Amino acid sequence: MAHFLIRPELNNAREGDYDRLHDAMYMRKAYKVIKLDDGTWRDLPTGTYDMESEGTNLDVYTVAVAALNSIGKVNSGNKRDFELIVCKRSGSHSDLRYNTDKSKLPPNS
Repeated sequence: MAHFLIRPELNNAREGDYDRLHDAMYMRKAYKVIKLDDGTWRDLPTGTYDMESEGTNLDVYTVAVAALNSIGKVNSGNKRDFELIVCKRSGSHSDLRYNTDKSKLPPNS
């Protein structure tokens, strides 16, 4: 399986939108932490998610859009309530903080 980095940005966010987005992404197995090649868990920068998937960039993008739409955001026509980038990663080099919040980890980690 491949890993993908997902970075949504909410335009005109209201109070609680990012909390709802985090819950929606977590339900779709996109987490705010990353497991490095050495087996350590690190926190990703604010608003960034990692998802493990057998799908393509487009498949993961579609999952992220579904999460955004589940909290009432749409991105059609001239209305832009979010911006989104999804990219497949092929290794990891980082200078990230060690994760100390176990609630951010995937289940059974």
